[in-house]
Amino acid sequence: IYTLSLHDALPILIMLGGAAGALASLSPQPAAAVLKLDVTQGNVQPVPIAIPDFIGVGLQDPAGGRNVSQIISSNLRRSGLFAPIDQAAYIEKIASIDTLPRFADWRQINAQALVTGRITQSDGRLKAEFRLWDVFAGQQLRGEQYNTTADNWRRIAHIISDAIYERITGDKGYFDSRIVFVDESGPKERRIKRLALMDQDGANVRYLTRGDDLVLTP
Repeated sequence: IYTLSLHDALPILIMLGGAAGALASLSPQPAAAVLKLDVTQGNVQPVPIAIPDFIGVGLQDPAGGRNVSQIISSNLRRSGLFAPIDQAAYIEKIASIDTLPRFADWRQINAQALVTGRITQSDGRLKAEFRLWDVFAGQQLRGEQYNTTADNWRRIAHIISDAIYERITGDKGYFDSRIVFVDESGPKERRIKRLALMDQDGANVRYLTRGDDLVLTP
């Protein structure tokens, strides 16, 4: 084994490199190969999640619990990161959020996450509770409760959606956000433009101006 210092080896490397360059210049050069890649979409597998109807206690609207769970399901589905499972496939009927779910039943329908919840109305106030479960581990991932006025139930659904999204993805949720936009109405020659506000899912539209002022952008 011979060891050369960089100082001793440098002239040899220069000569070898020059010889290789001379041979390369004499040999025919192959045509450059072109590699073309078309990237059309990411490969994201949505998380199968089960969201049974929230249990309603003392609600003036009997469908209140179902409405909340449907908003949560719609929010998560639109994100593209979740695949809510059709309730027709459910084996267990959630009757209480204070007891452990039968995780084997939820594994059987391939649910990776489960959301259980309860909405209680009393004296014009709502208390919303939910629990997020890891079906395969059989453990609770998150559990919270909120108190608000009875007419604020839709925002509660968005807040719960944010909590679920953040816990599973690690990113902050965006469902409890609002969009400002310019609403246009009236005939083409007399358009009325008003500044408006709505939830991110298009609900709860409120007008901030009456249309008397010039409105170009939010």
